[in-house]
Amino acid sequence: MAATADRHLVIEGERADPHVLATVRRQLAEFARVIGLPPDTTGDVLLATYEALANIVEHAYSPGDPGTFDLVVEHSDEDAALTVTVVDRGSWKPEADNSVTRRGQGLRLINALSESVRVDRGDGGTQIRMQWHYRPTRGG
Repeated sequence: MAATADRHLVIEGERADPHVLATVRRQLAEFARVIGLPPDTTGDVLLATYEALANIVEHAYSPGDPGTFDLVVEHSDEDAALTVTVVDRGSWKPEADNSVTRRGQGLRLINALSESVRVDRGDGGTQIRMQWHYRPTRGG
């Protein structure tokens, strides 16, 4: 993990394992605090990002496949914007009938929590880009 003066948080090649998600969430929460992200926006960012990462852990790779993910967080002081991009190298699985299990709500939740969302699926994996504009709680 590297947080730099130009307001980026980059985590590359992290194991797609549920045990690492709490650590990544703490790193993102600290980054949000440092840039002065308001608490309500921070909550939305943390939940949407956690959901995207949990989807990678659960759905992007076959059981036993040691998959990885990247997380790139970009902050713009000028635009008061935060962009979070989550990337996996797995394969997209079509949605099953989730009406009985009440599963499959991850992308809906991400869309509800984010100002804008873009999902790009390809042979080499999936990229989810989420963005928020906000008023800083302090100078950042």
